[in-house]
Amino acid sequence: MKNEVLWHTAMEFLDGKQPEMIQLLKNLVELETPSADKSSVSRLASHIDTYCDAMGMTCRKISYEKAGDALTARTAEGSQKPVALLAHLDTVHPTGSWPELLRQEGDCLYGPGVFDCKGGIVIALFAIKALLACGYKERQLRLALASDEETAHMLSNGLGGQLFSQECSGCTAAFNCESGSTGNEIVIERKGGAVIRILVRGIAAHAGRNPEKGASAIRTAARLVERIESLSRPDGNLFNCGRIEGGTGPNVIPDECVISLGLRYRTNADFEAARQTLKALCKETPLPGTSAEFFVLGQYPAMEKTPGTDALAAIYDEASQRLGLGPVSFLSTGGCSDSAFTTQMGIPTLCALGVAGAGAHSREEHALLSSLLPQCRKLVTTILSLPDDRH
Repeated sequence: MKNEVLWHTAMEFLDGKQPEMIQLLKNLVELETPSADKSSVSRLASHIDTYCDAMGMTCRKISYEKAGDALTARTAEGSQKPVALLAHLDTVHPTGSWPELLRQEGDCLYGPGVFDCKGGIVIALFAIKALLACGYKERQLRLALASDEETAHMLSNGLGGQLFSQECSGCTAAFNCESGSTGNEIVIERKGGAVIRILVRGIAAHAGRNPEKGASAIRTAARLVERIESLSRPDGNLFNCGRIEGGTGPNVIPDECVISLGLRYRTNADFEAARQTLKALCKETPLPGTSAEFFVLGQYPAMEKTPGTDALAAIYDEASQRLGLGPVSFLSTGGCSDSAFTTQMGIPTLCALGVAGAGAHSREEHALLSSLLPQCRKLVTTILSLPDDRH
């Protein structure tokens, strides 16, 4: 393989590093980082900033008004295009919500964010350490850690997503260390997602004395919910009206109702088509005296394959087999991730390269500790195997 000598040195460096990886993972999980806890997320960014600085990387923290600090770190410039390693600092679990912050049962480590995606941060950091230790200088390694991924970057008003557009510009490949699979599977395509608010307005009136003067926002909202959800297709766009709020009491015709809508789509073109459909429904559906308009509160692009995706996936598969870990399966999934921002830039991207485990966003969230080192080895081997850039 390319970089054979460096590869042997990197693999030898990683030998015996499992205990150190496990300890770092425990340290990161103990620093709880719910997305909305700005100070806690920023504290973790500072912790990893110190860690990366000790490796000789150039670090930068990005601050937001409501979200915690994001973090980027870079090695020295190389002779060829850089590669990006992605992950996120925040979790969904409120601070103190776990009865026991860390619990280990055999190979399983339970804790908030241990799988999604602090195990991935550990893998990314040790991959960088191994590449630096073997003397790899061909490509700059760029680490980008978002701070509000779990909110679709709504806390940062979308600026968290722009982090990847800025940090990954010019990269030849991106590797997202999001929560991984127990079956040697990685993700090469993901649906996009959007959070949409539909505001329906009507005319308030006494429901018994003069109902003819009112116009029910709830009736129009009900019509909209039925028509919107009827558009869902298993192989296409998925619409979910997950919450509805409105009205003041049974004797008042409601003058306002709000629908919270979740949208999933396979391609970014599908999202634009869905926007136009919703616009038309909000214009055509309302009953006399009512109106409706929608607002996109947060949006993840779809992670679409690029012309280089299959070639990059083949390199990762070869790396896995070289390491004796078997062939890799490639998936298309419905969950969103920051990989979408790099594929939008045309950068071949592999996702779900983090620690294996299960139970993301639940009290059963856990990571398989034995997967830390193999996942890291696959990532390092892939980066060392990247072909020279074409000039």
